[in-house]
Amino acid sequence: MKNIKLLLIIFVSIVFINSCEDAPPVDYVNYKYLEAFLIIDQPIENIMLMNSQPVNSPFEKEKALIKDADVKLLINGISHNLIYRDGDNPGYYYPDTDLKIQPNTEYDIIINTKDGGLITAKTITPNRIGGWVKPPKPIAHYPQDTLKLPRVDSLEIEWEATQGASLYLIRTIAMDTLNYGRYLETPTEEPNRRTYSLLTNFENTGVLYKNKSSWNLIANNKTPTVWLAFKWFGPYEVEVYNPDPNMMNWFVNLFFTGSSENIDLLNSVNGGIGVFGSASKIDGQTFIMKNQP
Repeated sequence: MKNIKLLLIIFVSIVFINSCEDAPPVDYVNYKYLEAFLIIDQPIENIMLMNSQPVNSPFEKEKALIKDADVKLLINGISHNLIYRDGDNPGYYYPDTDLKIQPNTEYDIIINTKDGGLITAKTITPNRIGGWVKPPKPIAHYPQDTLKLPRVDSLEIEWEATQGASLYLIRTIAMDTLNYGRYLETPTEEPNRRTYSLLTNFENTGVLYKNKSSWNLIANNKTPTVWLAFKWFGPYEVEVYNPDPNMMNWFVNLFFTGSSENIDLLNSVNGGIGVFGSASKIDGQTFIMKNQP
């Protein structure tokens, strides 16, 4: 009898201990993630839908992509069926490229997934951004270790003020991180390399270090481009966006909150997470020339 009582005590103790254990460190919940930006005067494309993945396993984009959803885009209430395509820029798009995104127009997206999910979102496109007043210089010398370059060599850009816009986003994209010499007036085989800055010369393998593009927030329509935005020498594209509130909230969530998690107040997607935003933009090109060995 004593042995039976002892076994009961041990059994109850085990149950109690198990019930007091902490929850697993990774409690994975699958979310549908939508990422879409409608750019004024461009076709409807690059609308990406994915399943979220556990944080304790490597991210596999191909595995995350949802390719079989029913995706409809409503333009002022008129429905357009989007189809999926693979390739370098996978996502849903509208085959008729003559249909361009228009300013001051409401766009609604309705997505039905095979597992019964429903995702909806809405954006109202902003005004067209004004054109360049002072576009990016075709060639700019990186101001490092020299006293010979005048102050005006900084890459100052300016564009027309846009009605209703108070904040703009600027993006710089390195177009070739491998080659440098091939773009010179007399082409050479000289390879590309990183510029010298506090950001680019840290022994850092994080996202900011590897990413070919940089984003900045500008509160007016004239700015000297921040030199930290140029991580490599060579050719760049410089883009200026007049974003809708959804795109601006995406930028704040991604770059200003310091959090990789989705913040509900900044989420523009119902039935999932992510962003469904719009913007008008202008772009220009520049070449960052080495002024030292």
